[in-house]
Amino acid sequence: MEFEVNLDVKRIQGLTDAVFAVAMTILIIEIRIPEGLNADVLSRYFFEKILPELFVYMLGFVTLGIFWIGSHFHHHLITKTDRVSSWLNILFLMSICMIPFSVGFLNHYRHEKLSVIVFSLNLILTSALIYLMLYYSWKKAYIKPHYTLEHFKYARRRIIRPIYCYLAIILISFLSTPIAFYSLLIPIILHLIPENDKMDIEDHIFNY
Repeated sequence: MEFEVNLDVKRIQGLTDAVFAVAMTILIIEIRIPEGLNADVLSRYFFEKILPELFVYMLGFVTLGIFWIGSHFHHHLITKTDRVSSWLNILFLMSICMIPFSVGFLNHYRHEKLSVIVFSLNLILTSALIYLMLYYSWKKAYIKPHYTLEHFKYARRRIIRPIYCYLAIILISFLSTPIAFYSLLIPIILHLIPENDKMDIEDHIFNY
């Protein structure tokens, strides 16, 4: 005999917020300025090392922020969750926890294509998992009734588009690592550009 157990959505919401809070906080920990530097060395060190590290930090923090917004809308719109959807969310959070590692790797080896590839693969995995969360909730009818097929297709497009970007960035990294590195801004810029869409912003689930 099969039976379905509906779990408390608020529990997974709390876990998700806690994981994001920790991941977003520890991004800044590795950025340090040595003590005892004179003015000339300090100035050169700041512009040659710290500024690039702050750029990567910003890249990682904004990326985490985009994923948090997506998960926030998801949990706002779902009415219930089960064992499978909870495990999908946990795997999503596992991938989120990997982002500080990917950011650190990118910071220390930003001139190496492997760091760009690892960072991109991390975000492809995270996007794929949030898509699976959306797809499963849609198929199980766990989303509020006002969320239509049009909304679902819109959300799916918003998720898949960055995946294509990161796949392209991986290919670019084999030709030019610096170009691939700065191309990591493209998915963020695409996210920030508003689309010509009449749907209410409250329904824009999974913004990444």
